[in-house]
This record gives sequence, structure tokens and C-alpha cells, in this order.
Amino acid sequence: MAYTEKVTFEIDLNKIDKGAIKEVASGKWMKVTLVPTPDNQYNEYLVSQYIGRGQNGVILGNGNDMSTVMDKINGNTKPVQLEKSSDDPLPF
Repeated sequence: MAYTEKVTFEIDLNKIDKGAIKEVASGKWMKVTLVPTPDNQYNEYLVSQYIGRGQNGVILGNGNDMSTVMDKINGNTKPVQLEKSSDDPLPF
């Protein structure tokens, strides 16, 4: 399932392990992992360099979805509550 909001993140390029960059005919590629951090009061995600299954990559940066960024800019710190529709056939 795709997430519906844009996620913006910043990466410290000095932390990238250059050995994990793959060079192929179409260019240089690097895998990153976007990890949700719901208990972090500053950022909703951290970005780490993917170095292999079961291995913790170096944390390169962090990010937020754009709706959270706009809420912070507009001073809205309360979570948005969605209204439940009586037409909704789902019980949750």
C-alpha cells in the first residue's frame, strides 16, 4: 500500500558509505531505508543506508510527511481527528 503524503527528508552526505553505492550502466545507485519513528517528538522518520538484510545501516538523516511540516508551520500541534461517517460500512 502506498502512502498518500509526500515525505521530505534530509541526508548528511558525509555519512554515506561509498562502498555500498552500486555502479551500473544506468548510473550510481544507493538503497536507503525509511523507518517510521512515531515516538520521536521531532521527526516522523529516520533514513538509514541499506547495507544488507538484518544489518543496521548508518543513520543518514530524518524526515517528516508534508502534512506534519505544514501543521508545524501553521502552529497546529493537535492531531487531526477524522469524522466517522454514518455511511461507512466498515466497523472500525
